[in-house]
Amino acid sequence: MGNLAAGFLLLAADAPASGTTSGDGGGGSGFLMMAPILVLVLVYGYFLLFLPQKRQRQKQEQFLKNLKKNDRVQTIGGIVGTIVNIEPEGKVVTLKIDDNTRIPFVRDAIQKKFDESGEAPTLKDTPK
Repeated sequence: MGNLAAGFLLLAADAPASGTTSGDGGGGSGFLMMAPILVLVLVYGYFLLFLPQKRQRQKQEQFLKNLKKNDRVQTIGGIVGTIVNIEPEGKVVTLKIDDNTRIPFVRDAIQKKFDESGEAPTLKDTPK
């Protein structure tokens, strides 16, 4: 990224002042010099920003499609529970949080599978 910025600075330093004319009377040569750089910046941005985000979104969608009963998951709010019901072709997933607690969530609110070796405390482990 630093090389790209340095390239822009070099081009700006080599550009003639706006008050001077070069004899050919055209200001189009500046655009022709900057067009390839603009294209490179757009391509660079696509591969660095948009493509990884698209892959991550597809991975999350695939994860949500493959959810099944008895999966232990974590929601985006940090609630950990076990899936007890998934509506067929629906968007609602019911999580069992504790023995007597079941909460319905929108399927998109499921963030990831919960790692059993994680350090998240359960209700029985919390100090009173």
